[in-house]
Amino acid sequence: MKQNQRLIINILTLLIILVGGLGISNLLVKYFSRENGSPLVQDTFLLTKEEIISEGEESAEEVFRDNGEPDGEAVKEDSISSDEEKDFVPKIAFIIDDLGYERQIAQEIIELDFPVALSILPYLTHSEYLAEEGKKNSQEIILHLPLEAHNSDADPGPGAIKSYMSEEEIREAVRKALSAVPYILGVNNHMGSKITENRAMMEIILEEIGRYNLFFIDSLTSENSIAYKIAQEMGIKTAARSVFLDNENDLDYIKGQMEEAQRIAFKKGEAIVIGHSRINTFYALKRMVPELIKAGIEVVPVSELVR
Repeated sequence: MKQNQRLIINILTLLIILVGGLGISNLLVKYFSRENGSPLVQDTFLLTKEEIISEGEESAEEVFRDNGEPDGEAVKEDSISSDEEKDFVPKIAFIIDDLGYERQIAQEIIELDFPVALSILPYLTHSEYLAEEGKKNSQEIILHLPLEAHNSDADPGPGAIKSYMSEEEIREAVRKALSAVPYILGVNNHMGSKITENRAMMEIILEEIGRYNLFFIDSLTSENSIAYKIAQEMGIKTAARSVFLDNENDLDYIKGQMEEAQRIAFKKGEAIVIGHSRINTFYALKRMVPELIKAGIEVVPVSELVR
């Protein structure tokens, strides 16, 4: 009997020691976890509201990257702060530059089922043909006026206006270029970083454009361009480029630029996007513009955004 009692006492003693040891171990884990700044094991499953929101935003970005389409609602909510502002309709206008060199991709762009302004260079093989095709498809036609760049190695193409020209030579060059492309409603500059920074030359160019009651869009090929400002001063309907779509001929880059245009449109109410006649640009427009429209953006002719 005494042996049994002694055995029971020993077992109970061992159990007490084990329980006590586990408790002390747990306390030690908690203590050292706090001292080292690391989260407790049970805390790793607890997320704050801010962390949950952050996790959700990252997931949305992953979806965008996978699907190749901007998350319009996320951009919209990020840009609009009040209930009253949610009623406005942001607008985007697309311009495709450098048209006239080729026909195949240009034709695909012309036949897109939303407005795309066709910016056509003068004197090229396909310039007049593309203007005719654009007119048939109810696309707006504008002249892509070649101007001299700071980079002397850059060739603006035939009919370019150069800084050494006299006033009369400039006027004559502008008039000839305007008559070389039919159906034009406006003008934007091709290259021209050297000219768009020059007040005297831009005043001459814009005066000729104004004679034909055309609008002018500053492509902003130079961050120091004053062309838009001068056009405003002269009372010519004008606007300035918001985003270059395809400075890199890469679908991921173009996708990112499209998302940037969407953000600008929701923030400022409108954006003018300039791209080029390239197959990747065509694919991006065909796939992503319908998503912009679903997100609440109106795609409009560029003439609606000049003032």
